[in-house]
Amino acid sequence: MITLKKISHLTGFSISTVSKALNDKDDINHDTKKIIQDYACKINYKPNKNALALRGCKSYIVAVIVPKINDSIYSDILCELELSATKFGYRIMLFQSFEEINKVTEYLYDVNDGSVDAAIVFSEFDEKIIRYKHAPNKNIPVACIQIQKEESNRVSKNYCLSIFENLLKNIK
Repeated sequence: MITLKKISHLTGFSISTVSKALNDKDDINHDTKKIIQDYACKINYKPNKNALALRGCKSYIVAVIVPKINDSIYSDILCELELSATKFGYRIMLFQSFEEINKVTEYLYDVNDGSVDAAIVFSEFDEKIIRYKHAPNKNIPVACIQIQKEESNRVSKNYCLSIFENLLKNIK
C-alpha cells in the first residue's frame, strides 16, 4: 500500500508537504504541488478511507441493515442500492438484523463512530421502525424504511431507491 510516508521518501518532500499538496492546500508552491500530485497519480496513490474517516472526513460508506439478505425483496433492493451508491461514489456495508431490535441498535452504535456516513434500516414491522428512529444516530443520518411484503417488488425498489438517493444527497 502506498502511504504518504512512502511518497515523502520517494519525492524528497516532508510528509506534511505531501499531505498538503495532495489535499490541494494553498500554502504549498504550485510547482511542488504538481510534482507531488503527478507522482501520486503515476504510482496510483489512493487515500486510505479508514484514515480519512478517523480524521473526520467522509468515509463514502453507507451502512445498510436488512432483516435477511436471502429474502428476494431485500436482495433485489440491495442490487439497486449498490448501483446507486456506486453512481454517487459510495460503497455499502451490509448488516443482517434478523428483525432483532437489539442487533439493529448494536449495529447503529458500531457505525456511529465515523466509519460510515449514513445508515439505512429496513424492517417489515412498523413498531420497530419507530424504535429504530430512537437508536443512536447523533453523528450520522439514519433512514428507516418499512417494507410491505404484499407490495410489488418494483414499487418497493423504486421507493427505497428514492429514499436512499435522498439520504446520499443529504450527507454533509
